[in-house]
Amino acid sequence: MRRRTALGTICSLALSGCLSFEPEDTTETGRAGDAGTRTATSASETPTAIDTPTATETPVRNSVSIESAWEQTFSSEKDFHVDSGVLYTPFRGDAGEPQGIRAVATESGETRWTSDLGTSPNILYATTAMDHLYLTADETLFAVDTETGSVATAMELGDTRGAPAVVGDTLVVGTTFEDENTLYGLDPATLEERWRVGHRLDLGDDRYAPSGFDGAVSAGELAVSAYRNGRLSAYDPVTGDERWVTEFTTAGPKYGPYADGAGGVVAVDSERRVVASLDSETGETEWEFDFQTRTGELPPVARPTFVDGTAFLGVERHLFAFDVETGERRWHVSIDEQVTDGRIAVTDDTVWTVTGAGTLQGYARDSGDPHYHDSDPPMTGDLVGDGNDLLVSSRSSLGRFTISEAN
Repeated sequence: MRRRTALGTICSLALSGCLSFEPEDTTETGRAGDAGTRTATSASETPTAIDTPTATETPVRNSVSIESAWEQTFSSEKDFHVDSGVLYTPFRGDAGEPQGIRAVATESGETRWTSDLGTSPNILYATTAMDHLYLTADETLFAVDTETGSVATAMELGDTRGAPAVVGDTLVVGTTFEDENTLYGLDPATLEERWRVGHRLDLGDDRYAPSGFDGAVSAGELAVSAYRNGRLSAYDPVTGDERWVTEFTTAGPKYGPYADGAGGVVAVDSERRVVASLDSETGETEWEFDFQTRTGELPPVARPTFVDGTAFLGVERHLFAFDVETGERRWHVSIDEQVTDGRIAVTDDTVWTVTGAGTLQGYARDSGDPHYHDSDPPMTGDLVGDGNDLLVSSRSSLGRFTISEAN
């Protein structure tokens, strides 16, 4: 049974200065059942594919502008994690120099602390809970004190893909190896092992697929994890007992699962080209809809953001807004470039995405109407919405940008 609890998640991107542009109108909207937007189907119905329409050529002036509130020009990786007014981002130094994680106050841009871990993650998969930041780098799991930046404890874990999750009072994290893949349940304070679950995808003839557990999410009272190459499964956080398993192919942690805040999980099946919602207690599919790609190749997925019962998700050249309870699409936009595997950001009135070509695009949160389109300078970083501001990261800077109506 789903819990009707609204979830607000924040997300962000990279810019500098004040920007305002003349975009193309690439919006396709409509009521459920219109040609432009089609309703999601239930699990028992045949899903309806979403075609990729051609963007119209009517130019629309930007209705919003972006102005810098603060900017820091220190070295930074593009990914970051935001929680409780603090932005955590990896940093790298030259050989022999400190490298690790940096904490920055989102309101002022002031550096609160830097933590030298002796290594830095190539991609930041992190979670914050119990006054600690949990992240993996160089096959090591770190627990960093969020107040001081000191390393509370660390353990050698192995190669990981995906963020850990604290479920109840258990830290759940997955690993990836060529011949054995393990999901661990750990004590969050000491990182001592409480349980482990191993799984191998048997190809026959004593061969096993290189795969693994792509992190975990807390949904309901269970830990839900994707085992790449074919399944989603849920585990009791206390015992590690498997509660359910279902066939579902995710091509990496960007495809999910994601806790939707209403008692379910949302994931993208990279093989069937389906966006689906599963009940976290049973694993049953509650609704799904499929989509087409222009090339037929594996589509990039922009990580979803869930705000007040609405999910915002980017897949290939599509941007969706849909109800997390029913799957009903509130609007759908076909954009002129592929999304990146970064995040969808949501500010007060605008939904933001960045494309592989470096274009920042914004659409009305309630309708999908175009708000913003700019490719100068090209966007290469991560983005998170914070109120009516965008938090932005690139490889050379961090920044906060205020959204306002264009003059």
